[in-house]
Order: sequence, then structure tokens, then C-alpha cells
Amino acid sequence: MEHQYEVLGKDLRSIIAQALIQLCNRDMVSRFELLPIFFKLFRCKDKALRSVIYSHVVNDVVRLNRKAKDQKMNKKLQSFFLSMLKGSHAMGVKKSLDVIIDLWSRKIWNDSRTVNAVADMCFSPIAKVKATACRFFLGLFDYKDEDNYSKKPEASVQLKDLYCQNASITHVKRRKKRLRKMERTKKKIEKMSREEEGNQLSSLAAIDLLYDPQSFSERLFSQLKKSTDPFELRLLMMNVISRLIGAHRLIILNFYPFLQKYLHAGQTSVTRILAYLAQASHSLVPPEDLEPVIRSLADNFVSDRSSPEVMAVGLNAIREIAGRCPLAMSSDLLQDLVQYKTSKAKGVMMAARSLISTFRMVDPSKLHRKDRGKNASMNPNKQREYGQEHDEDDEKLKEMMTTTTVKKAGDGAPSETPDHQEEPAKKQFTRVRFLTAKDFHKLKVMREQTSAGRKRRRSHEEKDDVQPGSSNDVEEPDNSEEEDDDDEEMVIEGGHGHIRNQMLPLNVEEGAEITEDAIIGYVPRKKMTKEERRECAKEGREGVQKKWAMRNPTGTTNREKLKNKPFLLAKHSSKIRKKKNLSYKEQQQKTSAHIKGLKKLAKKRLRSMRG
Repeated sequence: MEHQYEVLGKDLRSIIAQALIQLCNRDMVSRFELLPIFFKLFRCKDKALRSVIYSHVVNDVVRLNRKAKDQKMNKKLQSFFLSMLKGSHAMGVKKSLDVIIDLWSRKIWNDSRTVNAVADMCFSPIAKVKATACRFFLGLFDYKDEDNYSKKPEASVQLKDLYCQNASITHVKRRKKRLRKMERTKKKIEKMSREEEGNQLSSLAAIDLLYDPQSFSERLFSQLKKSTDPFELRLLMMNVISRLIGAHRLIILNFYPFLQKYLHAGQTSVTRILAYLAQASHSLVPPEDLEPVIRSLADNFVSDRSSPEVMAVGLNAIREIAGRCPLAMSSDLLQDLVQYKTSKAKGVMMAARSLISTFRMVDPSKLHRKDRGKNASMNPNKQREYGQEHDEDDEKLKEMMTTTTVKKAGDGAPSETPDHQEEPAKKQFTRVRFLTAKDFHKLKVMREQTSAGRKRRRSHEEKDDVQPGSSNDVEEPDNSEEEDDDDEEMVIEGGHGHIRNQMLPLNVEEGAEITEDAIIGYVPRKKMTKEERRECAKEGREGVQKKWAMRNPTGTTNREKLKNKPFLLAKHSSKIRKKKNLSYKEQQQKTSAHIKGLKKLAKKRLRSMRG
């Protein structure tokens, strides 16, 4: 098998491999004798055989560590797999790396030795191995082997399909059995979704376990500059470098001019590159190195000759970079960019207002006095020094901006403070939630109720003040303008529209992942043509029929219809009249036949359970 595996037939080879797996499972053959043979068999052009061997190798290590971790055996197996990473054959190296990543994801080999062994594979001459190692540090690895890998839909889509498939089980036999099966499948889908969410946390832990992140990122960047790999692979390398710079606050000054040459509107995947640039920005980067990058973004993206979508992307990218390193933004450039807050294009207007909201938190002195807002005007000279992290005032302002400040009609109660203020020691991660149409409708109603309540209170106050013969006829100052100013505070807009008095959180945490959606921002819906509207209407009609069919997949049975039939009509039916006229002997025969049927059904169920 070790030397003649290429000559053997496909069926014979798979039978011999399965026999060897059985011997290994029963501890009749040492696994260290079989592992070299199995890794040679990875070179075969037999997909089914490779998947069987891969699953056995992974499950064997998992079985060893099921009850308790066997450290001696794990060290021996780790040494073997790490030696296989240095091999010359591409498939053997790739499979060995897949096994190591799979065992990392299962939290069996989650130590620094494993992470640094995968880090060395980022410099492999094999492109597939290099891409897999980069994806490991980004949390994009999958638990399954790539031979059997197929992209699965999201958990919500899977659950919806599951309920649609099992919608017709109300009128079939063995209903309870099918319901139990559905519950098991539902639990599996929920578990998979939880594991996918945990991938991001494990990738952050992998980045933290590197021995020397500075030298690793410098080596990877020098390889990136000379690389002739496909552009997708180079984007992966950029992402890894930027994530390392943000997480460990590294200083690689040549990385920013390298990305600057890609900053033009016609570049492929420019939004991803802008996200990587923002990820790599932090407070320890010298402002002199980031200032030309921001200037080139403003020149290439934010200009009158650019389309509104391009301008919105440029403003959002500037906001993300300047939020992490505010000293890189000059006050003249900021005040020029802020002028787009009155733009007719909604995406541009939202991006400009979010830039204003960011500088209200980090450095309000660079804004014009009218753009600072009420809270920032109280402390306009607040400015961070080079390398200074978030101070207490920033945290208070951020907490105040992340809470909803909408007041109910006629209710003067203060807004609720978030629960996480009691635990300031824990690190907080904020997420942007996009507003839906229902949210806009609710907030519109609230605003109308608030304004109506305010007018009512003013009218009542005027009636109380203006009384005949009253000695206290001193006019009080009208606070309506101040209240209106408070109501007109600007909003951070993260979704499909904006609403006043609704503050959405900003993601300015250093080292946090920046998605492409944060750079793109608001995307307006294009106006449809007449043909597109006609097709949409046809699809809508078909969709209504499909929805009705999904809710009522099989209609109702005749037995169910009989249950809803009025008794006054049912008692005159032929079946009930025949039952009344049955003789005593016929009633006994019918009862005995019913008992025999029940016994027969019970025997059938027992037979199926044994089988």
C-alpha cells in the first residue's frame, strides 16, 4: 500500500484503507505506523479516499482527547504534523495544515506552538497553503475539509426551509417522530451558527498568541511588496497585516504609502482596501504619515466631479481613519468636508454628518462653532495628544451618544442609562444596528406626539400666567428655541435613512474589524424602469400564491372539516343514523374489529423499533 498505491484499483485501495482504519480504531496497529502511509495516500487522485482518510485522522485525535487531554501523545502527534508541513508535496502540506486548523477550531490544539506553526505557512511558496494560513488569522476557516466543503446558507434561511419542509406533517402518520427529528435538526443548525460566531473570537486569540507580531508583519509586508500572486491573495495578506497593526498597535510606516497607490475610484475592491487602511490606523501612528493619505482620499474621492456613491465612500473612509487618529486631520480640510452636510445626495449628507459626530467626540475644536453641538460646546478645547488613548470624557460622551434620547409625549422622565456603566472594567464592543421602516414610523409618531405635548404645555402655561388681577405679570424667557436646538442635534446615521434624536454607536475601537459595509454606508435604491416594475409586480403575485401554499401546504382533511360541521347538520348524516340502528351483535363485531386493529398497529410499531 505504501509503494504500490498508484497501481492498485480504486475499489481495492479504498477497501484496504478502510481495513487499516478499523485496525487502528481497535488499537491493533500503532497510529504512528499508519500516519505516514495515509499522508502518502493524500497524493492519490481519489477524492472519496482523501475525504475518508482526512476524517479518520481528525476524529482519531478528537477521540484521544475526549475525556482528558493526553499531553504526551498530543506532543508526538503535533511534531509529526509540523514535520509534514515542511514537506515538498503540495497536497500533503495542505492536508496537514487543514488538520491542524481543524483541531484548533475544535479547541484541542489551541496553544501558541500551533499558531506560530500556521504563521510560518504564510510564507509558503504554495499559493493555496498561503491563502489557508492567512484565512486562519482572519477567522475565515471552516471546520470541514475543502474536498467536501460547500458553502452553506445562513442559519435563519436553514431554519425557514426546515419549517417549510415540515409544514405538512400535521396530517401524516408518525407525526411525533417527525417533530422530534425537526427539533434535533433545529438544535444542530443553532449549534453551527454559534460555532460560526465563535470563529471571530478564536481568530483574535490566534493573533494574540504570536511570538513576535512586529517581525511577522514586517516579513509578510516585505513578501507582499514583491508578490506576483493573484490579487485576491494579496488582499488577504493586506487584511492580515492591517489586523495585526490594529490589534497590537504596531508601527509599519511603509504600509500606508503602499496602500495609497490603490486609492482611486476605479481600483478593483477599493472599499476593502479602504477598510484595511482604517483597520491599520491607531493613535500611535505619526500624524505626518496619515495626513497625505487623508489628503489623497479627499482629492480622489470627495470632489464635485465624482459620483455621490464615490463621495460617500471617501467620506466614510476618512471618518474611520480620523476617528482613530484625529491629529492627522487638519481643521481646514475638515471644515471643507463638513460643507457636504447639506448635499442633496442622501449618502453624502449622511457620511458628512457622521464625520461631524465623530469629531464631536474626539476633537470638537477643529469643527466650526455651529457644528459642535451642545455637549461638545461645553468642552471645546478637548484635544488628544499623540499616543493618548480614550479618556473619561470620551467614554462618557460615547455612552451618552449610544443611548436613545427620544422622550415620550408629556413624559419628562430622564432617559435610561445602559446597564454596562456599572462595569467599566470590562471591554465594550459596540455594534451598529440599521434602522428599519417600522423604527422610522415609530420615531415619527413619537416626534409628532412630543411636539403636540409641548404646544399643549405652552398653551396651559400662557393661560395660567395671564390671569386678571394677578400681581406676578413678569414675562419669563421663552425656552422653546433651546428645546428646538436640542431636538435638532445631529445624528450618526448607519442605515437606510436618518431620524433625529436617535443616536447610533460609532465603531472607533482600535483593533476592531471594519467591514466593507461601514465604508460603503447608505446605498440609495435606484429608480426602476417600466419593464422592471412590471416584472416585480408579476413576482409579487406569484410570491403571494407561494406564501399561501407554504402556510397551507395540504389544505384540510375531510375529518377536520367534519369537526367544524354544526351538530344539528351532522346528526342527520347517514353514518350517525346507521349507528343508531345497529343491533347489539353488530356493535360487538365492530368493537372486536377495532381492538384487533389496535393490536396489529402495536405489533407493527414494535417490529419497526426492533428493526
